[in-house]
Amino acid sequence: MSHRVANKPNVVEAGSTTWIVVADAGRARILSPADNDSVILDERGHLDNNEARLEDHEALADRSGHVSQGPGGIGHTFESRISHAEHVAETFAKTLCSRLDKARTSGELTKIYLLAAPHFLGLMRKNLGKDTHRLVADEFATDLTQHSAADIRKVLPVVL
Repeated sequence: MSHRVANKPNVVEAGSTTWIVVADAGRARILSPADNDSVILDERGHLDNNEARLEDHEALADRSGHVSQGPGGIGHTFESRISHAEHVAETFAKTLCSRLDKARTSGELTKIYLLAAPHFLGLMRKNLGKDTHRLVADEFATDLTQHSAADIRKVLPVVL
């Protein structure tokens, strides 16, 4: 799996412990209020899930099938119970939630706002650690990964 993590150091002061996580199966952006100003958001970093951009046929082309001999010597190929896209989304949700759990334990964050595509939000809920989940101030089932920080800010509460 290819999950590239990019951080923008020194964009947000070390004292900012509120994170706004905007995610879907292909990308997660982490934003924070700028300079203790809850009106402007700065991007702290992002995680890209390059695997999510592959079409199912591209990702599965090299996969070898498992064949079972059925009655009469007829072979049957077993298909995965979940699609490639679902597996990739689940793996990315685990990676992102692990990053959030580490940030909590290191004291980097004390409050989280989750904005994610509806299905991916469900995967995040499933994979977020119990102690980190307690830090979630609010959740929004909406995909804003391609939107500007200003557009994202409009969805959030006035006071972060």
